[in-house]
Amino acid sequence: MSQATDYLEEKILDAMATLGSFDFASGTVTSGAGGYIGLFTSAPSDSSAGTEVSGSGTAYERIQIGSTGQGSFNAAAGGEIDNDAEFRWADALADWGTITHVGLFDAATGGNLLVYGQLQSSVVIELGDIFKVPANGFTIQMN
Repeated sequence: MSQATDYLEEKILDAMATLGSFDFASGTVTSGAGGYIGLFTSAPSDSSAGTEVSGSGTAYERIQIGSTGQGSFNAAAGGEIDNDAEFRWADALADWGTITHVGLFDAATGGNLLVYGQLQSSVVIELGDIFKVPANGFTIQMN
């Protein structure tokens, strides 16, 4: 079985964080416009999208990160990246349910789920609540 080097892992993480690209020949990472963070009430998997919070009448929407969004990810180090600023969703206009997972998408709606992870503890979001991910609270690892 093969293993990616730390160099390759970090280049891929840096490109993925902004939906950018990595030129294998030159080693150059070009930043993109940024990905979108979504919230789930049931677990996604490698082949299933899980259940994302409904946006119908709830004020929920994925938040954009990167140069035009709320924050981004720090440069990759040690095979991981984490967010450099707080990610904050709008005040809930209706109950969102119990948030169990968070994921990075390549589009504001639809699109592809790129990575996902389970929260350390589930969070119930009700009318008027605000969901936040603190700086350094969302870590993506490759090993």
